[in-house]
Amino acid sequence: MTGEDKNAAVGAADSDLVRAFRAGDQAALEVLIERHKGALYAYLLRLSKDRAAAEDLLQEVFLKVFRKLPSYDEREKFTAWLFTIAHHALMDRFRAGARRREDSLDARPEDGLPLGERLAGSEPGPDGGLGKAERAAAIQAAFDRLPREQRELFLMRHYSGLSFREIAGILGVPIGTALARMSRAMAKMREELDGMQ
Repeated sequence: MTGEDKNAAVGAADSDLVRAFRAGDQAALEVLIERHKGALYAYLLRLSKDRAAAEDLLQEVFLKVFRKLPSYDEREKFTAWLFTIAHHALMDRFRAGARRREDSLDARPEDGLPLGERLAGSEPGPDGGLGKAERAAAIQAAFDRLPREQRELFLMRHYSGLSFREIAGILGVPIGTALARMSRAMAKMREELDGMQ
């Protein structure tokens, strides 16, 4: 693929890149990987809580994508399909009892801004409130206390850009369950954070 062809591929839709890969264009897969690896790595890191595990899982996911791409159904959104593979890889890792060490929302994803800081924002609270670092730490603590199912849904929504219907499909739960989990997660975090100001 020439530089000009690669530039055109970068702007192509995921479905166009899948068709190009199926037609023998290996560079199309590289573009897909580059496009989605940042959000996927951040998602895997937040849930595995281990950088090495997240890197291993990322490689495992893209290896599975390579193997399964010929059978990918183009009627399905590529991002939803990709996060389904990632979700299953994570669940396999958890079921296998892989050792998990604690990491935090202070870990920096590909874009360099910790989730705790991103969620904390820069606006002061009603009475001056907590400082930015304190808000980030409070958000971290509130997030860490959420049940795993709520944390996973929250992170999938934050990093994937998928709809709740798509996330529900990935998690294998009704959309009402996905929405309820998110609502409970947000309510619990809001309650804890309101009590700190």
